[in-house]
Amino acid sequence: MTNVNTRDLDTLAVSKLFWRYAIPSVAGMLVTGLYAVIDGVFVGHYVGSHGLAAINLVYPMVMLQVGLGAMISMGVATRIAIRQGAGDMAGARGALLAALLLLALFGALIPLFGLSNIDALLGWLRADGQAEVREQAYPYLWWMLSGAVLTMGQMLVTYLVRNDGRPGLATVLTTLGALLNILLDYVLVGLVAMGLEGAAIGTLIAESVVLSLGLAYFFTRHAGLRLRLCALTPDWRALWPVIALGAPSLLMELNLAVLLYAHNYQLLQWGNDLSVAAYAVAGYTESLFVLVIHGLAVGMQPLLGHATGAGQPERVRAALLHGLKVCMAIGLAALAAVQAFPAAIAGWYSDGSAELIEAGSRALQLHLLAMPLDGLVVVGCTALQAMAMTRLALGITVSKTILLLPSLGLLPLLMGLDGVWLAMPLVNLLLGMLVMAIMWRELRRLLPAGQRMQAGA
Repeated sequence: MTNVNTRDLDTLAVSKLFWRYAIPSVAGMLVTGLYAVIDGVFVGHYVGSHGLAAINLVYPMVMLQVGLGAMISMGVATRIAIRQGAGDMAGARGALLAALLLLALFGALIPLFGLSNIDALLGWLRADGQAEVREQAYPYLWWMLSGAVLTMGQMLVTYLVRNDGRPGLATVLTTLGALLNILLDYVLVGLVAMGLEGAAIGTLIAESVVLSLGLAYFFTRHAGLRLRLCALTPDWRALWPVIALGAPSLLMELNLAVLLYAHNYQLLQWGNDLSVAAYAVAGYTESLFVLVIHGLAVGMQPLLGHATGAGQPERVRAALLHGLKVCMAIGLAALAAVQAFPAAIAGWYSDGSAELIEAGSRALQLHLLAMPLDGLVVVGCTALQAMAMTRLALGITVSKTILLLPSLGLLPLLMGLDGVWLAMPLVNLLLGMLVMAIMWRELRRLLPAGQRMQAGA
């Protein structure tokens, strides 16, 4: 980040800085979400419910890659922001190079172990139960495992570019990738009729373009943390801090992967492939919401991290308060839209099947009942990470799985298939109340001593 941008983080009004970072970040995440959502739209229209079921059943493996990418990205973004806040530009540059080293390592290990065990993975994911589902699932998983470095890499470079004081450029990169993915989906899935294989290939090509352009930026004179071919020495001491700071992001995605698998398992137990396809409809819709909220949280991260490193509690509090207010407003608006127009939303992912629209509408209305609190948990955990309160963020993230797995097992015994849909809202209600209490405590702690005593009185 340039000195001008660093001075801005120290001096400009937090409300102005919040929107400067949050708007491009939310837009970028929303555009990024189109990678998966557009895949779902094209698959639903051109492949049908078997295609939606296939992509939903194998997606936990893709989420593992996303989790590793999120771990590296959030870890290095936080490390860089804190180092820059402390005035250590050399340490920030070394952390960036350490993150690229981690990317190369994981990008090699995933296909090495995944491709040699792909049949076992399909069986474990229960994607081989029906011939039509397996026919679509196998090539999709093969391509996504092969291109793991692209999935993680495009995520990393957009974080790094944003943290380098270029949120607008990060948005341009993600927008370019999403538009390219839409075009390739139309050609490969719609025109050439390659099914899920075409969707995977289109996604990886788009991600490769974003990764290439993002890396190229850091070798130009416009980059604050400029890299030079003659001096590419990572800070080995930053490897563990990057992993540790990003661990909650990895666990958050791993939780989502485990929960997706658990939902798929229970849906096949209490329903059928159509139920899994309906869950895909709800999942794609939820992913757009979560990505918007995650974009909001990521936009807050440079402000929170820098102010924490610079010892400015009043600016930390102001940024956190802005984020929480906007998060709840978005959550309430999204909930109202889902409850009012479920059939219209489900129709986006249907080839005209009335059964899929009916099942998808039911899933949307029940499964997404607690969207505002779901968003609060995401923003709260990311904020705690950015303020270097990693253990607390980690505990909240793990609690989601601890609570949801028994809920998924017990509620269907009482309510049948509806119990599967309602397990997540119940857990989000419990965790949302916990995060609300923690955020209230942190907001009070960040008050000046005099105001804190007055508030206590």
